[in-house]
Amino acid sequence: MTYFVAWVLGLGSLALLVLAIGHLLVALVLIIPTWRICTRAGFSGVLSLFHLVPFIGSLIVMAVLAFSPWPNGEASPQRR
Repeated sequence: MTYFVAWVLGLGSLALLVLAIGHLLVALVLIIPTWRICTRAGFSGVLSLFHLVPFIGSLIVMAVLAFSPWPNGEASPQRR
């Protein structure tokens, strides 16, 4: 019985490790384009590092970009 419990606990820790690595890879893929979007909009590119915060980081970035006024204003027709 104790071997089964140890196996289940080991499997759980392996699953958490895989989830953590997967989250880190997805966050790193999202940081580069978000950094460029933030700098073009007039925000600091460091805002894109919120993607590293699990679960809520991407929502923070999207909320800031969606609901706050952009310091550089809207894109002109030439920039679109």
